[in-house]
Amino acid sequence: MSAHVPIPDIPGVRVPFEETKSLRRRVGDIANTGKFTFPGSQPVSFTKTQAMAELMTSDYLVCEKSDGVRVLVLMLFDKDMPQTFFATRKNEYFYVRNVAFPAPYQKTPYEKYHHNTLIDAELVVDVEADGRRVMKLLGFDALVINGKNIMNHPLDRRLDYLNRHVIAPYQEMCRTCPTYCRGQPFMAEFKRFENSFAVQTIQREVIPKLKHESDGLIFTSRVAPYTPGTCNKIMKWKPAGENSIDFRVRVIASSTTSPPEIELLAWHGGNDYHPFAKMAMRPEDWDRTFSRISSFNGSVVEVSYTPDYCPPHVWKFMRFRNDKPHGNHISVVDKIIASINDSMELDELLAEMPRIRTEWMKRNNAPL
Repeated sequence: MSAHVPIPDIPGVRVPFEETKSLRRRVGDIANTGKFTFPGSQPVSFTKTQAMAELMTSDYLVCEKSDGVRVLVLMLFDKDMPQTFFATRKNEYFYVRNVAFPAPYQKTPYEKYHHNTLIDAELVVDVEADGRRVMKLLGFDALVINGKNIMNHPLDRRLDYLNRHVIAPYQEMCRTCPTYCRGQPFMAEFKRFENSFAVQTIQREVIPKLKHESDGLIFTSRVAPYTPGTCNKIMKWKPAGENSIDFRVRVIASSTTSPPEIELLAWHGGNDYHPFAKMAMRPEDWDRTFSRISSFNGSVVEVSYTPDYCPPHVWKFMRFRNDKPHGNHISVVDKIIASINDSMELDELLAEMPRIRTEWMKRNNAPL
């Protein structure tokens, strides 16, 4: 799938501010962060020098990088009523009606549901062969399961908890109660991971079967704990030409410039934004994409590194990112630039897989 589809809308109803504060407090308590901010881990950009050193000396798992909306899923069972909430990167909460995740090891009729469970997931839109769009929730990590904080467990154990305790019981419920599940706004699935040296498996067996967009790979340490905020043990790989950055935009109107220029502003923290570059834009881009929008000053946009599109400017518009409160911090921008300058194309990465596998087997005393 080559064209970028709009990011999925968050299903559900936005939670009022006072209740949102209560949910943030609960998440901070069960995740033991001591904070009320969004506790999700954030990857760093893959650079050849650093990433190859990591993959040669430490165990990592790899999965495809879905192009969707990141959410944390909070599951509660208060007053005999299962409740499901999505927390976005803006730290907003949405209540998703008619969605419940049953506790494991029970048969119909279901009486127990997850309580104080927090998982990490991605909302994507699958496009079926007949053109129907089906929302999927892809679970890829777990922080707390029924009140048990597992953030310090290694990734493979967290994934096992996620699959056995959350995704598999949910899917069993959908098999045994298909009428109930047909009314849900999404279907939940478990994201497939492989050992770090099996990138070829992801490329040949996983990505071709996807019905949604994928724009790279995610390498996650098999042994490191789940770490809120930027985590150096999660690396996001993209080909150099697929690297993208989120900026806030400012339209520069001029009597001598037609169409107007769009300035890309990098976030420096708080409300501090500094000019970084101009968007690479042809006249037809303005007419097709921007001229009909009454006001988009201050919007967050995602732009891709496309140096041949409209030189000397290298950042081409991809889409608006209304799911994000800010553009990327300047420190992240610098790391993405470093990733572009120290990048690996897919064929280079695949060529390193045998060496990565050999080192993995040596560390784990496995036969080569």
